[in-house]
Amino acid sequence: MERNLLMLRSSYTFRSEEQASILLFDSIGWEQAEAPVYSFNGQTRPETNNVIFQYTLSGEGRIEIDGMVHRLTRGSAFLVTIPSMHKYYYPEAGTEPWEFIWLNVRGPLAIPLWDQLIAHSGPVIQLPQESVPIDLLWSIFKDVQVHEERDLHVITAKVFQWILSMEKHLKKPNLLSTSIKNEKLLTAIQFMKDNLPDNNLSLDDVAAHLEVSKHHLCRLFQKNIHLSPFEFLRRRRIESAASKLKTTDLPISQIATETGFDNASYFGKVFRSYFGVSPLAYRQQDLEFLAKHVFFEN
Repeated sequence: MERNLLMLRSSYTFRSEEQASILLFDSIGWEQAEAPVYSFNGQTRPETNNVIFQYTLSGEGRIEIDGMVHRLTRGSAFLVTIPSMHKYYYPEAGTEPWEFIWLNVRGPLAIPLWDQLIAHSGPVIQLPQESVPIDLLWSIFKDVQVHEERDLHVITAKVFQWILSMEKHLKKPNLLSTSIKNEKLLTAIQFMKDNLPDNNLSLDDVAAHLEVSKHHLCRLFQKNIHLSPFEFLRRRRIESAASKLKTTDLPISQIATETGFDNASYFGKVFRSYFGVSPLAYRQQDLEFLAKHVFFEN
């Protein structure tokens, strides 16, 4: 979500008699620092079992971690635990305000989760402002400020969602838009879905529909979803076939045809490569495969 016009720079801290058995939201803020008086030392703060994420919106700050100083410019963020050897601050030579949004979380699980995120790429990272984690962070801020959400468990649930989005970003940094925004890619995906049963559907057909070259089509998929167009199409076909196996009594040969496979034999080979069992075994083994539908990540 974009910053709402109703939102104003401020910060919010929640105090509760409830002890965090696992993880609890602690505080959040959208602030601006303009002088060196803004300075926090991770070894002298009173909190324990707390963690902080802070993201620079504009201007510039500094963070010193284990003796190394990092510049915090637009799009950069840091993850730190409390207590630990760090200090973040507005620099003496600063010439413009340092604007940022931050999140503080507490509880026994907080530090292990932050350590796990830090292990992926270090304590200082880069995130576009249109990324999923930043989008979710603004959503949490809006819930607190605009919607006046006061249920710590509701907010904490959203924090867990934010943590998962951060983990995905750190593992796959190119998959970070809130949605697929490339219109040609969306058109290609819809065209593939509409023509799923067509076993003669080729990359040339999809490229022609988009009025681009086949090579451009491949680059489009690789850049946005890290899959080739062929693999994307095959996963959608296997998903559709798996659903039909669980929700219909159609013969396997018919399911193969309806989901774009040349024949039942080839369908069986491809299906086994994804599930490790034949289509018939997948249909019959209810104890192992409880869900009626299955989705592959992209």
